[in-house]
Amino acid sequence: MFSAWRPSKLLPVRALPSAVGALAVLLAGGLLAPTAPGIAVTDAASGNILLCRPLPPPARAALVFTHSIYGGDVVEEFVAPDRHTLRRVAMTTASAAAAEYYAPNGNVLPAGDRFLVDVPDLDLSELAVRVDRIGAHRVRLADTTLDLVAAAGDRRRVWLRPATTTIAARLFGAGC
Repeated sequence: MFSAWRPSKLLPVRALPSAVGALAVLLAGGLLAPTAPGIAVTDAASGNILLCRPLPPPARAALVFTHSIYGGDVVEEFVAPDRHTLRRVAMTTASAAAAEYYAPNGNVLPAGDRFLVDVPDLDLSELAVRVDRIGAHRVRLADTTLDLVAAAGDRRRVWLRPATTTIAARLFGAGC
């Protein structure tokens, strides 16, 4: 009435490596598939990645620096709406004079103890930043601040670029 169970009826032994291989490919594909846009900071001379983090909307990254003429810090905030774009969405300064320096039509609004520069959103594929001790440039994310002078050196250029993050990179702490 019942026939004896034979493994070859369910899955031939010779097919096992193919099934394991297919499963590995599916898992690897899922781990390596792009999951969220991000931001990368790269040393222009060496190509070394100084910071690479996911930046899923509505999270923001900020480029913060000291204005070389009027003093006070300037904060430019960016979002990554997709894997190819950084969008500047806000700019504030600690100095009214610095705010007026950046305002194309003198559009400056008080915002607490800071000044909001009314500038249009700006989509960028990359942003070159000349890092120096006077500007004390840094990139600030929700959980960390990267001092660009310490990371890249004085009078160096870094690139802020959109990046792609994967599940594997995020699981293993690589960021992107």
